[in-house]
Amino acid sequence: MTLILGMSKPEGIYVCVDYRITDARTSAIVDDAATKCLTVHYPPLPGGTKALLAFTGVAVLPDGTPTMTWIRETLRGESELPDQSLAHLRDHLDRDYARLRQPLIINILALHGERRFFGGLSNLRAVSPPSLLSSFGYMMQEVDTNFLFANGQAAARALADEKLAKMQSLLGVVPRKVDDYMRLLAIVNRRVAARERSVSPFCKVSFINADDRFSATSQAFVEHGETVPFEMSIILAGIDLTDIAHRLSEAVHTARSGGAFAPSLDPAEMNELLKRRS
Repeated sequence: MTLILGMSKPEGIYVCVDYRITDARTSAIVDDAATKCLTVHYPPLPGGTKALLAFTGVAVLPDGTPTMTWIRETLRGESELPDQSLAHLRDHLDRDYARLRQPLIINILALHGERRFFGGLSNLRAVSPPSLLSSFGYMMQEVDTNFLFANGQAAARALADEKLAKMQSLLGVVPRKVDDYMRLLAIVNRRVAARERSVSPFCKVSFINADDRFSATSQAFVEHGETVPFEMSIILAGIDLTDIAHRLSEAVHTARSGGAFAPSLDPAEMNELLKRRS
């Protein structure tokens, strides 16, 4: 079970996702450190569309590839416009995920200048009861600047407990610090997690700025005794910066511990890591 929370506000867009993966049959915790969100900046830079992607549903391919790793490797490697990029993702979802016959929903919250867009890709038909489709559908629609959404099985808990009411009332308010709203999303996630064991109390919140008043940022919200591995999942005009950022972070940590600052950035290895999934 997953909880995805998203807000569009005048200063930019926010997405919050928990880290927990559970077994759909037994509800046992499988992983408490799974990244479920990705930041994508499309060309031209600056000025292109910027998007936050988050998923709920099947978390690992049969070969062991995590879903978010698969999404990154599928989107990277080509400097494409959003429609081209997401059409490529949809083709590969039909190829690699549709045959699994398990639900997968990828939510997308995007901004382009003053305009906001929401949608995504899914193989789940939204009827009662829900049913699986043999291929993935894709939809994006323009929404108001002030926009709020929740998804994942735990979203029903957030709605039932009226956790989103305060968020709704604050959508039009521009903060002094975006951290205030990132923390608000993290608090809602933690309160839902207190009643839904399948949601981790700790979460990751990402923000993309609409203008120069603020800067894009991403943060893991943890409390004492909770840890999650560092990961900055971002694709910039087709270049996947995730592994590069991880290597640099490891080098900084080593240097702070008294070692030499020697990031492992072998060009041949980096080129391999930047290739698009075929």
